[in-house]
Amino acid sequence: MDEPSTTQRRRRTRLPAVLVGACVALLAFGRLTGPGFACAEPSALTSSRIASRALTGGPELLRLGRARGGERLRSRVAAADEDSPGTDVKTIDGKKEASSKTEMLRFALPALGIYLANPIMSNIDNSFVGHFGGTTALAALSPGGVLADNLFFLFNSVLSAATTGLVARAWPKGAANAREELIRTFSFALACGVPLSLFYWFCSNWVLGLMGVPQNLQAMAASYARIRGLVSWASLGQGVCLSAILATRDAVTPLRVVVVAALLNVLGDFLLCCWPLRTGVSGAAAATAISTMCGFALMMRSLQRKQILPTFRGGALRDAGPVLEYAGPMLVINMTRIAGFTAMAFAAAATGTRALAAYQVILGIFVLFAFIGAPLSQTAQSMLPPLIESSNTSGARKVAKNVLTIGTIVSIVASVLCYAALMLGAGTFTSDPAVLGEIHGAAFMVCLATGTLLISSSVDGALLAAKDFGFIVTQQLSVVMLQLLVLRTVLHLNLGLPGIWMTLAVRVILFVPIALTWLGMGCGPLGRVLFPKKGTRPA
Repeated sequence: MDEPSTTQRRRRTRLPAVLVGACVALLAFGRLTGPGFACAEPSALTSSRIASRALTGGPELLRLGRARGGERLRSRVAAADEDSPGTDVKTIDGKKEASSKTEMLRFALPALGIYLANPIMSNIDNSFVGHFGGTTALAALSPGGVLADNLFFLFNSVLSAATTGLVARAWPKGAANAREELIRTFSFALACGVPLSLFYWFCSNWVLGLMGVPQNLQAMAASYARIRGLVSWASLGQGVCLSAILATRDAVTPLRVVVVAALLNVLGDFLLCCWPLRTGVSGAAAATAISTMCGFALMMRSLQRKQILPTFRGGALRDAGPVLEYAGPMLVINMTRIAGFTAMAFAAAATGTRALAAYQVILGIFVLFAFIGAPLSQTAQSMLPPLIESSNTSGARKVAKNVLTIGTIVSIVASVLCYAALMLGAGTFTSDPAVLGEIHGAAFMVCLATGTLLISSSVDGALLAAKDFGFIVTQQLSVVMLQLLVLRTVLHLNLGLPGIWMTLAVRVILFVPIALTWLGMGCGPLGRVLFPKKGTRPA
């Protein structure tokens, strides 16, 4: 037993509060970022009828025209036919209205709820397993999660980028064109998901052995990875569907789906980890798998309502040219990031079971706050490409400035909250004094890594929007190699978890100023648009 029986009983008394708090938080967040806050229903964001009314004789635009001293007002709608649900893109003198902070927040806040759902559920899994499975089970979640989540992240990052780009370009031309592009990525996702499920089922133990996971943790970690891996096809399909809906400028519908799936995950954790079953790590994995299946079904239903429901088409790999265009650079970029976090997990495992359990708790809290930067990256990727293609310097500067400003403010607030969560909220996941001591000791370095990573997300999104893959790949390879060298020194000097998290902070701190200097010198597609007189290098 990892904990005395009295502590186990005390944990059980806390569970109702944890469960109720999680449900209330998810429902409240869904309410906050729902239609009332976004000021528009999903249909309002995609209805050509509403857009046409707004752009034909609207008093707001007339007043704006007079205020500009009689400048010519030019507005266009991507799809004018009611049967062709395009994106309502409004332009004034060639500048997108969506570049304003208000428009950014209307899209980014619901998207934030979507991105935060997974880390929130990961922390809830940690809480249930830590309280009802003990320190050993909590430690086993770390390698099991690394094995399951990293491959999902690798595939989903490529598929999401490809889906967003292809569907966003096709959506203004009509639902039929958008559906055709979606079929490409959807079929590719299912074609990759089925072999991935087989890989998890048959190779999890072997991979965990290669990772150097201790023998007493391998069985539980493999069980977690296998159960999660069984629904790999649904996980990849769900990611493609979510990206397709976001590409239609609808961030509210997928938020609702994600909230429902998250609540099902909480209920599954309660039933499988606490009462009536006590299946530990396997129960947490099963709850996640069931919620993934339900979320996938709800996403498909949403696509059907938008008339872009995809079907599986044979020969997915032969028809995957547009998908593979993104695959090479994105695979390299994300593999470098995965390599850094995987090396950190290995280093934590080498320091002992309790340190690994502490690392798992820290990682869950860190990811929760780190994902706050994802909507900023998504916003930059959605708004900058047309400005870069049209060489709209003033518009690109406005978007870049707004994204960086919001990112800086958010990074400061999030890093402080992350530090507070580690110092005051770690007891929610474990009551082991040794584990809590490890968490508190690393809190400052985690706070530093969180703040710098959020600023990096804004810069990274701008570079991805410009398809400046060469620079990103070069810099990511350089900084991750430096991180691995520093990590080796940390292990040699036995600096523990604070040193491990310091390596991530160093890696991000180096990337941000290098990237900003690159743009400031007028290099790369985005740099040449932002500073056209300085740009001298070829694309």
